[in-house]
Amino acid sequence: MSEAKLFEIFINSLEFDVSDYLVEELTELQSEIINDATIILKDNIVGDLKSYGGSVKKNEEKFKEFMKKAEAELEKNKYKEIKKKLKEYLKKLSELIIKTCVAIIPVKELPWVDVIFRTIPRISYYDKVQLMDNAIAYYGEIKCFVGRTTVYGKIKAQEPLFAPFTGNIDLGGYKLDASQKEPKSHIFPYMSAIINSLDSPITKNQLSKYHEEFQRHGDPICDFLMKDSDLNDSMGKITTAIESERGKSDIAVCCIIVPLPSDKKSIVLISDEGQEQSRFGNCFEALLKLSASCCQIPSPAPQQPISRGQVSGPSTGGVRTPGGQELKAWTAEELANEAQKRLATQPNLPSWSEEDLLKLAEERGSGIPEGMEVWKEEDLQDLAEKRRRGGLNIPEWKPDQDMTECASCGYGLRPGWLKCPVCDTPVIQPKEPSEEDQDEPIESSNEVESDDPEQEADSTEENTDP
Repeated sequence: MSEAKLFEIFINSLEFDVSDYLVEELTELQSEIINDATIILKDNIVGDLKSYGGSVKKNEEKFKEFMKKAEAELEKNKYKEIKKKLKEYLKKLSELIIKTCVAIIPVKELPWVDVIFRTIPRISYYDKVQLMDNAIAYYGEIKCFVGRTTVYGKIKAQEPLFAPFTGNIDLGGYKLDASQKEPKSHIFPYMSAIINSLDSPITKNQLSKYHEEFQRHGDPICDFLMKDSDLNDSMGKITTAIESERGKSDIAVCCIIVPLPSDKKSIVLISDEGQEQSRFGNCFEALLKLSASCCQIPSPAPQQPISRGQVSGPSTGGVRTPGGQELKAWTAEELANEAQKRLATQPNLPSWSEEDLLKLAEERGSGIPEGMEVWKEEDLQDLAEKRRRGGLNIPEWKPDQDMTECASCGYGLRPGWLKCPVCDTPVIQPKEPSEEDQDEPIESSNEVESDDPEQEADSTEENTDP
């Protein structure tokens, strides 16, 4: 298992929450930081600030109990290889608490009721354990509902971009208590979970996916924000984890817009990790312009009901899913134009008239597939005869009229043969007519009287010829 993963397991097991050590009494360093963060809002502040700072002394017993628990966890065998680094991490926790401060700033004539400023000290443990205490954040709740979670960040060697967030934010196991009445932006652990989610691989993947797979285009909210050149100039001044070299990733997310459907509001948060004093002004300027742009994002118009078979045309704002994704809609004219364009690009395909279709239907209705050869009854008889002959076109043999057939094998017999040359069966000779038999045809022939006496004499001679 990698060192980074072991560090993450160790930190999660401690359940450290810096908000447990926040008090209203500020140190001199904390007061200076809050003064630098609020001086740019001096003309718009109404009422008193609510400021809190981390203190180990005010919560000494709680901190000692926490450290005792952490040292017991450290003795586990799985941390043996990185035990030295983990001890250094525990030593940095007291400094992290002292460098943490937060201020709730009531303002007027701005998109929020309150602006919250806070420091974001972090303990880095990649190459060596060190405390990085320069990061800050401004955030607040705007009185408009942004349709979906949206993030802003940078990819190394690429232009910054806004990207839609699909799914749930990685809050590291934190669950928001819906029964809490105070504004969501005032709940310190909840906002800490949102800030930590900016470093989550899930959040970074949303940015890279929109950049690579969708070519930075397609989401209506992001498209609207990317068209605002003044906003993008201000966002471009933000120093991210890439410029501060806090992490090794090529992707850094520094801004998030979180919709709050139940409150009809949205949280807008921007963090800056610069070292210069100008980071306060740059971060607040970006928050102000982004919040104003979010309030100008066109909201989707409600869909018109369909009545009496008439389909309403698409609204100017488009149709969106409950998650805020816009669905493409077309009018009847646009669909007709698209159909014509597609027909123009189709290859030359055969076409049929109504008569051709009727003829084709009749052929299919006959049960005979198109192109199959059909035989008549006479053709089938001829084919059967050819098959009987072994496929040879041999004419049928017919015996001579003066030939007889053998009674045994059917072989043709010539006149005068005494036996069959094939089966040696004796040939039955026809009986010679007797005198009585010979007289009968003569008498029958004489029954017809002839008028010619010469013909009658000739016939008499023939009958008496021995």
